[in-house]
Amino acid sequence: MTETPAAAAKRRRWISIGETVGILALVISGISLWDSHQDRVANRAATAAAARAKPAAVAPLVLTATADAAGETLRLASPNAERVIQTQTIVFPAALGVASVDTVGNPRIEADWFAAALHKAVGDDRKAGRLPIGVVTRYTDNGTEREDTAIYDIGHGWRERLLQRDMPVLEGITLVQRAPKNLQARLDSRWVQLHPAKE
Repeated sequence: MTETPAAAAKRRRWISIGETVGILALVISGISLWDSHQDRVANRAATAAAARAKPAAVAPLVLTATADAAGETLRLASPNAERVIQTQTIVFPAALGVASVDTVGNPRIEADWFAAALHKAVGDDRKAGRLPIGVVTRYTDNGTEREDTAIYDIGHGWRERLLQRDMPVLEGITLVQRAPKNLQARLDSRWVQLHPAKE
């Protein structure tokens, strides 16, 4: 059966419409794929930007101390050379009745700051022990100014002297607590823990 020219023209029109629909579907599919790809690229870029903007976690400052030959002074330092101590405030337990001490550019603890008060507080019970102190340190960390608050114990012994009061001999420091919410109250509690009242 032969196809009439009219039927052949009609068939060619349907083929053309089918091809056009197929090409349109392909184009739409390609646009959707490109749009999806662009979204993924944008999301990855936003995630990377957020990660760069998020500040890196700061490692806590832990001080070290070196005693002089006589045990009268502890030189404080950060083991990280990028952290430079600017100023410090040394806070003592209220039981000693000693005012806090500020240092600038020379981080240290001197036995003379609290020797008489500690001598009086412990009375005749002068043996090796620990003295809790609060240390508020302001320092630079790779050019960024930071502040750290912590409680440390000073390890000490006693040096007996003839005709003079015994002097504490400073040995070093040990970190007890980082960033206490109420420094003085926590310090006083630590003092009572280390030096309970005698019954």
